[in-house]
Amino acid sequence: MQGKNTTRWPALIAVLVLPSLSHLPARAEVNDPAADNALTIRVKGIREGAGRLACGLFWKNKGFPRKHRRALRRTWVEVESDTAECVFKRTGLGEYAASVFLDKNGNGKLDTNAIGSPREPWGVSRDAKAKRFGPPLFKDAKFKYDGGPVTIEINLVYED
Repeated sequence: MQGKNTTRWPALIAVLVLPSLSHLPARAEVNDPAADNALTIRVKGIREGAGRLACGLFWKNKGFPRKHRRALRRTWVEVESDTAECVFKRTGLGEYAASVFLDKNGNGKLDTNAIGSPREPWGVSRDAKAKRFGPPLFKDAKFKYDGGPVTIEINLVYED
């Protein structure tokens, strides 16, 4: 008889308590300062109207701009026109640099030639220029993100 009484308590608590909690907002909605943060990277100047675009968001120099696997955040988007957008939601405040490349052959990485120059279209935030013997520097491409909805533009560079 004692076993029957103990199995009824959880059901009774659920019936009495849970309906009274349904009016409360979810905790994440109430106490989440990053909920409205959305950093959009708009990539312009895409010559090929199809393919995949890689977008990486870096907060340190490590890996920037080529090694997207070291990026703080990264994403892929399908390209269907001369412009594409990558959106990073719930982005924290701080200084970042963004890097993009158009993966023309679908191998998931930025292909380079024997001396390290990109063989696929690429770009970085603030349209920072490549150095004489190397990629753009993080310090030249970084920007400050203060929160909210923000869009930055990057123009693709073609090494024709």
